[in-house]
Amino acid sequence: MLCQRCRGLLVRETFDGLSHEADIMCLATRCLNCGSIEDSVVRANRLRPHMAKRAVPRRLVGMARAVFMKT
Repeated sequence: MLCQRCRGLLVRETFDGLSHEADIMCLATRCLNCGSIEDSVVRANRLRPHMAKRAVPRRLVGMARAVFMKT
């Protein structure tokens, strides 16, 4: 298998889960060349279509609400 970032060699690895309560082991692939790690969540997100960009950045929306509430 080849890495999508650098075309390096991918190897399968087992990682501990993020939750301390559950002893879950996660299967993923890691590139020996660049260190990129891919798991099932990363692959699923790559398959999803990209959402359209927001017309107004979130920061400006919050500022507009503050101005609107003052008047």
